[in-house]
Amino acid sequence: CAAPSSWPSLKNGVTCEPCAALVLTAPYGGRCDAYCSSFGHSCVAAAEEIADNCDVLYTKRCDEAITGTSDMLCTCRQDAAGSEPAGGGPG
Repeated sequence: CAAPSSWPSLKNGVTCEPCAALVLTAPYGGRCDAYCSSFGHSCVAAAEEIADNCDVLYTKRCDEAITGTSDMLCTCRQDAAGSEPAGGGPG
């Protein structure tokens, strides 16, 4: 993944592990899949944290909204195709 410190919408600059960060839910409807795809990545995991840190309170699916909170922990990976558009194939 790209360095999490360079990801958009970080909350308090908190990053976790190699490819996860604490991010704001509002711009992305509480969904890590929407968040990760906003900068060309794919969601690997989604969670709610305990106290603005990397400690997981509960996990959700990437396409499941995390509600009732202003932030979420998203783990993203760079798409296998890099920055190439999805689709296509051998030709």
